[in-house]
Amino acid sequence: MTTRINAFNASFNAYFNALIRELGPFGFYPAQNDDRCGHFVIPDGDRNRLIVPCQHRSQAGRHILGSSAQLERGNQRTNLTFPEAVAWTLTLPMVQRIAPPAVRKAFQARVLSSEHNLKHLMMRSNQCLDEIFTHDHNFIASEQGLIHGHSIHPCPKDRGNMSTSEALNYAPEFRGRFGLAWYSVDHRNLFSCQGGRESTESMVASLMARRGGPAMAAHLPGHSLIPCHPFQHQHWQASRVVRKLQAEGRIRFLGMGEADWRATSSLRAIWSQHHDWMLKFSLSVRLTNSIRHLQPEEAIRGPGLARLLDREPLRGWLKDTHRFRILHEPATLAICDDEGQPLPETTVVFRDNPFSGTGQDQCELLATLLQDDPRSGLSRLAQRLIRSGTGGREWFQRYLEVIVEPLLNAQSRYGLLFGAHQQNLVLKLDQRQYPTAAWFRDCQGTGFTSQARKSLGRSVTALVQNGDNQPPDDLGIRLFCYYLFINSTFNVITTLAAAGLASEPLLLNELRSWLGRKRRECTGDPAAMDYLLESQVLHAKNNLLCCLKGLNENTLGEDIASIYHPVPNPLCQKNSINTLNMEVSPNEPVSPQSQYQVI
Repeated sequence: MTTRINAFNASFNAYFNALIRELGPFGFYPAQNDDRCGHFVIPDGDRNRLIVPCQHRSQAGRHILGSSAQLERGNQRTNLTFPEAVAWTLTLPMVQRIAPPAVRKAFQARVLSSEHNLKHLMMRSNQCLDEIFTHDHNFIASEQGLIHGHSIHPCPKDRGNMSTSEALNYAPEFRGRFGLAWYSVDHRNLFSCQGGRESTESMVASLMARRGGPAMAAHLPGHSLIPCHPFQHQHWQASRVVRKLQAEGRIRFLGMGEADWRATSSLRAIWSQHHDWMLKFSLSVRLTNSIRHLQPEEAIRGPGLARLLDREPLRGWLKDTHRFRILHEPATLAICDDEGQPLPETTVVFRDNPFSGTGQDQCELLATLLQDDPRSGLSRLAQRLIRSGTGGREWFQRYLEVIVEPLLNAQSRYGLLFGAHQQNLVLKLDQRQYPTAAWFRDCQGTGFTSQARKSLGRSVTALVQNGDNQPPDDLGIRLFCYYLFINSTFNVITTLAAAGLASEPLLLNELRSWLGRKRRECTGDPAAMDYLLESQVLHAKNNLLCCLKGLNENTLGEDIASIYHPVPNPLCQKNSINTLNMEVSPNEPVSPQSQYQVI
């Protein structure tokens, strides 16, 4: 039996899911009598309480909340708009201790900017909702169908300094097409890192040859071509270093290419059906938790990983794991300053594009599948499964086999840590919506544990040293499990359970049993499986606190652990749903002192 949920408010859900996860535990009151849903209670320590309705309370952590909150003072309740509710939360004592007034004001502006952008988008997309949530998708339709953004984040649609007109041209949800800006760069000022068998010159030339851009004759002898995202073109032109190099004749702007490119869900990665490569650019814009500049140590990870994947034992592993693929990123380019240092804001990465022609049919982004329909609260995945008559438990079992198992094997056998969150996983679906194949993307988010040195030998040493991507093993396992399990797999569970396609305890038990079998079969490093099965807490990212403090996640380095916090582990049999947030009886008071402990 499927469950129908009321209309879904994406901004409200994303903000308060983040707040409840990070600043709780908060008291939860189950539905009583004729109430259609329960509610969380957020007290301020001064006898005022914010009532946050909850339509589906999740053990896995993402609740399906209502559309608006009420402020309770004594026996009176007042309906609050979303901006009013956000403003009230910023008066909480814990929030005031974390951030001074000016920082809270900047945070509030980002939250409201995100809500404004989403409202504007929904007005434009209202006629397209059937297409987004129920129609067949190909790769680019799925990428551009992610309209809500991150489902547990205070400002998922804030675009920082990107103007409305720029968003209309370059943001994926507006489905614009645009051309590349092309530059000619003196060889002495070009950083190039290559990890594949094809040269970077050949890869760039292929972009020019196929509907690419200005005439090849336009670049000078001793120069090489480099593409630039049209949004970033203005930032290159404003750069003091780039202007100096232009004045000296070492960089030359050649012109704009044909409007042949479209943004994928990440905005800075772009796709064209006519090219063998997708491109991922540094963009000087703050999205979610970071300014989207590819740092030099990040940019070389793709070419290094491409070399590893083309050697044994990983080449054999990928051949045996025929339903799972990694989108290689075998080359990166950037402009260098006079000291030979790459300028992060000029980086471009080349990524495999297997999604051209009919190769993109029925290839869908996991994040878009799990996105909730604002009209009903049912996700695209739920609606497609209901229509095809496919059961939630059966779909989840196939998901574990096709997506989770290869990623877990990569960690346990080879010490590879893939940041497999929802926007980094693309699924190939059959007519019954079962996943038959999957791709992982975003090699910048790849890391290694000490197991990699044992399994891959010396070939991984230089990559780890230059790529700065071997954290301490326990931290690496926490990050790996956050992305693959808390961000992706637990959200799959919430989505299926909220729609009534399978119960949450059933799916959690299915996952627990599956992990137990994999643990017994494991001959490599069982650290991730042990952590998931035995630890009473897992570690989730502090998206709200990261934004509240104005941190740039990309440049935290060794301090990355500071933006994660422990949450109760629903897979640990010592825990229960009541450890996620306190469940109280309707007449039981909630102690305000207990509310501000980050668990």
